Amino acid sequence: MMWKPILVLTLSFIAAGSQTPQLKMSGGRQADALPRELTETETQRILKEDSPRPRVDATLKVSDLRLASALKFAEESQYKSAAQEVDVYAALIVYADAYTRGLPAPQTKDRNNCLKKIEQAIFKQTHAVDAVLRQFPVDYREGLGPKIDQVKKIRLRAVDDLLGDGKMIKSGE
Repeated sequence: MMWKPILVLTLSFIAAGSQTPQLKMSGGRQADALPRELTETETQRILKEDSPRPRVDATLKVSDLRLASALKFAEESQYKSAAQEVDVYAALIVYADAYTRGLPAPQTKDRNNCLKKIEQAIFKQTHAVDAVLRQFPVDYREGLGPKIDQVKKIRLRAVDDLLGDGKMIKSGE
C-alpha cells in the first residue's frame, strides 16, 4: 500500500511539469523560455500559436508593445519601470531567436522566414531603443547595455544566416 502515495506524488510532479511550457532545441538543450514578467495574456498570446511564423509574429508584437511602454515610462522619468520593460523586450527577442534556431532542419523555409522577421523587427525598433536609452541616466544605461548588445548580435547573426549561410560575418560568437 506504500506505493500509492509515491505514485500520486510522482504523477503530480509530472502533471505540474507538463503545464509549464518549455521549448526544446536540437540536441536536447532547453531554449530560453518566455520571460516571467509577461502577463498571462501576453504569454497565452504567444503560446497559443503552434506554428513558427505566427509564434514569432506574436512574440515580436508583444516586444513592440513592451518597447513602446518603456519609451512612455522613460519620458515620464520612471526609469526603473522603463528599464524593466527594456529587459522584457530584450528577453522576448532572445526567445524569438532561440525558438527560431531550435526549429528542426526540415523547417528551413520557416526558419529563414522567422529570422527575416526578427531582423526586420530589430531594425525597425532601433530608433525606439536608442530613444529610450537616451532618456536614461547613465547608471541605468550601463545595466541595459549588454542586453541591447545581445539584441544587436541577434540581428547581425540573422543577417549573416540569411545572406551568407552563417559564414560571411566573423565574430567571437
